[in-house]
Amino acid sequence: MNILIASDSFKDALNSKEVCLAIERGLKRANPNANTHIFPLADGGEGVKDVLDFHLGLQTKTVEVHDPLFRKIIARYGIAAMHGGSKHGGTVFIEMAQAAGLQLLKNEERNPLKTTTFGVSEMILDAITHGAKKIILGIGGSATNDLGMGLAVALGWKFLDKNKNELIPIGENLIKVESIIPPDKNLLENVDFEVMCDVNNPLLGKSGAAHTYAKQKGASAEDILALEQGGEHFSRLTNPDLVHFPGAGAAGGLGFGCLYFLNAKIKSGIATIMDLTGFDKQVDWADIIFTGEGQIDSQTIQGKLISGVISRSQNKPVIALCGSLNLSSQNLNDLGLKASFPINQKLTTLEQSLKTTSENLEMTAFNIARLLTKI
Repeated sequence: MNILIASDSFKDALNSKEVCLAIERGLKRANPNANTHIFPLADGGEGVKDVLDFHLGLQTKTVEVHDPLFRKIIARYGIAAMHGGSKHGGTVFIEMAQAAGLQLLKNEERNPLKTTTFGVSEMILDAITHGAKKIILGIGGSATNDLGMGLAVALGWKFLDKNKNELIPIGENLIKVESIIPPDKNLLENVDFEVMCDVNNPLLGKSGAAHTYAKQKGASAEDILALEQGGEHFSRLTNPDLVHFPGAGAAGGLGFGCLYFLNAKIKSGIATIMDLTGFDKQVDWADIIFTGEGQIDSQTIQGKLISGVISRSQNKPVIALCGSLNLSSQNLNDLGLKASFPINQKLTTLEQSLKTTSENLEMTAFNIARLLTKI
């Protein structure tokens, strides 16, 4: 039996490669003769650079940028090597979470009224100085809700209040913008942008950026309403036609910002990564596929990694492992999973669950493999 192990990371616990290796150890312990192959995946959010580095052997560049609270940090992005005739040679891959990710902030620092995407464009500009002509940007895992206002300021745009004062590009200032001045020079000329997005949310409304994601970034109910009002105001000044574009609400409205300020194309994150890494060839080889992510819930159905794996599984059985399972059996059946298993072995705290993720993955994979060998 050929077993393909193609998992996402388990956020705050293990990266994608570590998850795949833990599952493989469990499978091998139950059946040492199992023919396994690990294939780390991501859907466009945090960890995408490491996944693409694993598959494509990226050249890593480091650059000093500003984090979501304007503190200087070192961020990394990757360039596909030119050698070997790779069709991706020279393409730059940027993970926005390196500069504007939620994981960069302590819990008490998280507040999308105060955070910015400014550092994302600092990475973009550095890549352009190194000759980038095509940039693929992953926009998951953000700490922000500034609609790309910070991204734009770093590119030379200016946002003025009613007194003609320049505004700091953060979420709470969206509502204060009265006029917008584009840059004198187009720094992005002859650069093509693709955005990897793992959700299809519009910018505004109950399924939009603020109402869907701002709470997990530290926003109160009052903050969410303020961000929604700011988004409505800002979008009217820029391009209201983009508000309903699928993915415009991703990463606190950075999807909208990329459409407007970068003239980017938004694509499915997991589909893009599968295409880049040759996932379909691995599926041809496999008899069964193991996948997983930290939480299987309603967002899983809306195009995140597990949905992508199932869509490209060629009707081969897909088994998912997760930290938390929040879908009904009917939802799981409609999704197309053969089975899904939450890995936690006993009631415990979230902190302890995160610490034991590796051993819990191994144990769950071990038990599944023992069952498979008995059938």
